[in-house]
Amino acid sequence: MSISSSANDRKKIAVTRAKKVGTITPITLSERSITGFALIRIFVGYLWFQQLFWKMPPEFAGLYSYIIRESQHTIIPGYGYILQHTFLSGCTSLLTATGCTLYVPLAAGVWIAELIVSISLMFGLFTRIGAILGSVLAIQLYVGLAYTDWIWTYGMLVLLCLALTAIPSGRRLGFDQWLAPRLQTAAHSKRLARFVSWFA
Repeated sequence: MSISSSANDRKKIAVTRAKKVGTITPITLSERSITGFALIRIFVGYLWFQQLFWKMPPEFAGLYSYIIRESQHTIIPGYGYILQHTFLSGCTSLLTATGCTLYVPLAAGVWIAELIVSISLMFGLFTRIGAILGSVLAIQLYVGLAYTDWIWTYGMLVLLCLALTAIPSGRRLGFDQWLAPRLQTAAHSKRLARFVSWFA
């Protein structure tokens, strides 16, 4: 039995040492890994989709109690003041959105943003836009509700959305798989396509 390495193994070690000294080489995900990220993407998209049903238009009634909680228990000083002078401006009751002048339009904006995130992530359509928007929404939830729920709940949602921003998971099991090569081809001649291709 011999424990000496072959010439091929010595060559691999030499290449590895050379890479450590030189520039950092990009990490390539395997097909299994990128498919795993795609499944996580779909799961997170479904999570956002499921959350649309307890705050349905036109009243968005389910959202109101959460806005009240956010305005009272925020972890960043001043954020509660912003909520009270936007979403809750003119409100006469803590139980219903009666008299609130801006509540319905702002709640509609939140609902539409969550719908965009869910469609983008579930269908892998411009996934990074959906993940960035999901990160912003999750950060807002974390700032407003971290003290009222388990503090890591929204923190984990932020991290999941940030991971989906970093990795183009829509290129597996999603429309980005079809869009990305076409946008990259158009990117050679059009600046807008070069910019948009990063989001697919």
